[in-house]
Amino acid sequence: MTPKERMLKALIGEKKDVLPAAPCYLSLYLADVERAYYIDQYRNCMKGREQYPVDHDQDTHFRLQALVHSYDVLKTRPDWIEIWPGTSKAWAERTEILLRDGILYYQDKLSGVCVPMQAISMPYGDEPLSDATLVSRDIWDISEQISSREDVEAQMPIVSAEEWLSRGDFDLPLKVVADYGDRYFISTILDTPYSDSYEFLGFRGLMVFQRRNPDLLQYLLERRLMQSKEVMAAWAATGIHGVYVEEVFSGADIISPQSYEQFVFAYNQPYFQHMRSLGLLPIHYVCGDVLPRLEYMVQYDIAAVAVEESKKGFRIEIADVIERVAGRKAVFGNIDAVRFGIHATPEEMSAEVRRQAGIGEQAHGFIASTGSPFPLETDPRMVDALVTAAHSFSTQAD
Repeated sequence: MTPKERMLKALIGEKKDVLPAAPCYLSLYLADVERAYYIDQYRNCMKGREQYPVDHDQDTHFRLQALVHSYDVLKTRPDWIEIWPGTSKAWAERTEILLRDGILYYQDKLSGVCVPMQAISMPYGDEPLSDATLVSRDIWDISEQISSREDVEAQMPIVSAEEWLSRGDFDLPLKVVADYGDRYFISTILDTPYSDSYEFLGFRGLMVFQRRNPDLLQYLLERRLMQSKEVMAAWAATGIHGVYVEEVFSGADIISPQSYEQFVFAYNQPYFQHMRSLGLLPIHYVCGDVLPRLEYMVQYDIAAVAVEESKKGFRIEIADVIERVAGRKAVFGNIDAVRFGIHATPEEMSAEVRRQAGIGEQAHGFIASTGSPFPLETDPRMVDALVTAAHSFSTQAD
């Protein structure tokens, strides 16, 4: 089977040749390698120049090459490829590359802002470069910015799927799917409306809003749901196969069952229904104490559930997850990425894959994976050990 076929079979609970391997958040683990290769391609273009214009088509090609190169650090390829959007055509038009003292910079030609390319994540979308680009994205509380429905609407304009596609943001995913979609399972990462609200409220703001202004929070969630549907439609148009839908701050260690039902469950149901109606396969990943949430999660129109490893004072054993899901959805493994990525040998990683794989035979479908991203200092050979062990595990019909 191809990696794509193997993943699809596992997600619908059908027999596959071997256990598929899809470590989560590989795009984060490989980000430094991808960015370095992307920058090197621009460095090769300079050829004595101090300025170089960004061409959208060329930049999209550079991003594709950098993505492929980043996966080349792995000797054994996983069964999926995680992708993100590229930048808009307008972003390319207003951006140029500068060389100063051997360092490459992005420069916004309209504002004059310069940012070292190595100092930030690869830009995507239409966001202008600014001095805030270098500031950490951890947000505590910015809820004072939203006090009315008008504030919500002003901060959350609805961009249609057609506009996303015409802007050029999705030219990169289109190329990835065209070149690799026949063989690999191509996925992206999106947030649920509740999780997405963190960007507009911050952690404390999201918690406080649930008590102080629940009606306005519900309007904000409705607005995020509307925009999410447009983003989903744009992704579906690229031809990707699945979406890793992450959700934070909704575990039983953070909010009550009543808050979950009111602010999470009510919006996740239409969110996932719409995603499935577009032909996308959702994998729902929830951080925190997820066991009490599993009965809600299996009610969503999703293909699989994914969970963290045991941490922060709670335990999440994969056997307990599979027992509670009870054959209603496929399940992703939750190998401890820190313990086995940094503090174990390849043989110990292989043994953990086999242990979880044996338990996973009781699931509707099972995919070898990690509960969190691999730390950046993880030796790529540990990732290889995970994938190789999974691919050596001959599966039975699920």
